[in-house]
Amino acid sequence: MRLLKTMAVLTLAVAMLLTGVLPTYAATGADNPQPSLLLKPDEGQGNRWQFGEVVIVRGEVTDVEVTGVGSGEIEVDEETVIMVDEATKIRVPTLGSSATLDDIELGMKVAIQAYEIDDELHARHIVVIPGKPQYRHHVGIVTEYEEGVSITIEDKWENTVTFEIADEFKVLPPGATVEEGKRVTVISRRDPAGDRLIARGVVVHPARPMFSLECISGTITLGETEEIITIGETDIDYDENTIFVLRGTLAVETGQEAIIFYREQEDESLLAKVVLIGIDLPGVRLGLKGTEE
Repeated sequence: MRLLKTMAVLTLAVAMLLTGVLPTYAATGADNPQPSLLLKPDEGQGNRWQFGEVVIVRGEVTDVEVTGVGSGEIEVDEETVIMVDEATKIRVPTLGSSATLDDIELGMKVAIQAYEIDDELHARHIVVIPGKPQYRHHVGIVTEYEEGVSITIEDKWENTVTFEIADEFKVLPPGATVEEGKRVTVISRRDPAGDRLIARGVVVHPARPMFSLECISGTITLGETEEIITIGETDIDYDENTIFVLRGTLAVETGQEAIIFYREQEDESLLAKVVLIGIDLPGVRLGLKGTEE
């Protein structure tokens, strides 16, 4: 009996529910459609992108023509020409959203979102694709240095290279200074948005010993009491650091032929560094003269 009463209550509830819903459903049939959400650009806002077909262009910039403030044309891969105007948004990695058409350079890799309007492509967004920065080391002699601005070096092939100085520029080792005439290694990378060389740091090489030896040859005369060797009218001192190289003899004697490499002292006297007796080796002579590197 209780089961029958429960079923009767459920039947009544379902009937009341259908009575409230069916009239509403009938009123929203084919003759009374439900409102739908339709997105349509507001033509009154002058949105010039609303009717164009979206085109994505990727490639290398092969030509740029600026015809006005923020307007002009850009050519990609020598085949696609895209119009640019003040509404075009341009982004360059090192400049951000403040970039303009003037900042687009030949050779840059770009991705362009454009719209085809009246058989012409109009750029809405231009993004410069950065390349992977590669750090390089350049060795040379400093020829120009402007702190915080630029450094110019000349390499061993006599090529001159100028680098812009980055904000985080470091000079190593600590305490070293960059000056004209010093030998350095510049650590740099190429700007991924262009061809600028940007110096991130510089290593100053320690000064190398300089050899400025002069050479004289001829018949020698030994001094009787002082440590002096005379060739012609030139007197040359020698000391415990002077190197003697002998061939065919056991001692240095007057009348021998010699080649002497010497250096002028602060008091203008001459001090022998190497004395060759019985030896005539052009290669040795050249090597002992040395060069300033």
